[in-house]
Amino acid sequence: MSSGLTLVTGATGFIGRHVVRRAKDRATRAMVRDASRARFGKSTEVVEADLTRPASLPPALEGVQTVIHAAAITANLKEPYRGAYDAINRQGTENLVAAAQAAGVERLVMVSGLGTKPSPPGTYMATRQGMEEAVRGSGIPYVILQPSVLFGDRATFTEGLADLARVSPVVPVLGGGGLRFQPLWIEDLVTCLLKAADDRSLDNRTVAVGGSEYVTLREVQETISQVLHKRRLLVPTPLALARVGAILMAAVLPRPPVTPAAMDLFTFENATALDACDREFGFHPRGFREHLLAHGLEG
Repeated sequence: MSSGLTLVTGATGFIGRHVVRRAKDRATRAMVRDASRARFGKSTEVVEADLTRPASLPPALEGVQTVIHAAAITANLKEPYRGAYDAINRQGTENLVAAAQAAGVERLVMVSGLGTKPSPPGTYMATRQGMEEAVRGSGIPYVILQPSVLFGDRATFTEGLADLARVSPVVPVLGGGGLRFQPLWIEDLVTCLLKAADDRSLDNRTVAVGGSEYVTLREVQETISQVLHKRRLLVPTPLALARVGAILMAAVLPRPPVTPAAMDLFTFENATALDACDREFGFHPRGFREHLLAHGLEG
């Protein structure tokens, strides 16, 4: 375990708050944009800073040995203003890296996602690639984790699909439902992040991780419907049609159930080797269907 100070960015977000909760046995500083929203124990130091305001970052990085970078605007959220994905994800990470270099940070651990690759400028996936490039080019030893979609504690992936199943007897299944996913339990991702913060054998590597089984999108939706005790008709829906619907909803709804950016996640197989966590981090992750049927969406 690292004896130095660890900074967790995005500490009030879905991933960040789980990391902070589990990191109580190490010196941890939680970076948040609004300290009034922070609900951490007395052992956790809280600092206000914003990735898009470079001047706010040096105090947050002072004395920090390791950064666990979990701050980003994710594809399930509507872009609050034109260019926000890029400003927060790519440019924000570049700002963080510059502050980390100046502060003498010794290690960067970043959350990215499966399927990240060079993409057309202006797309959501391009901003995620920009985050990775900023970390790789930092000159600081790093680990980039690329998880599949997450489940547990009402994760946005499962909760969004559950919302559809709760209100509609007919549920669209994007792209026919045959696309494979490898959902990873949020607590298993946190285990990987904390191990990556300490394991020097992972230096300067990009590691793809997923859960213990492959499931198609249809199987995901069937499992969620079973957990909710809902009988639903699953209807294959072409991605092109779904993308048009996402654009229309994003134009009129403040919190659309699906965004145009999220549609990018349904254009590739969101899966990696089944033994990735076993091989890289020394533990076997939970299975999606078994976990949901035993613990529900909240577990």
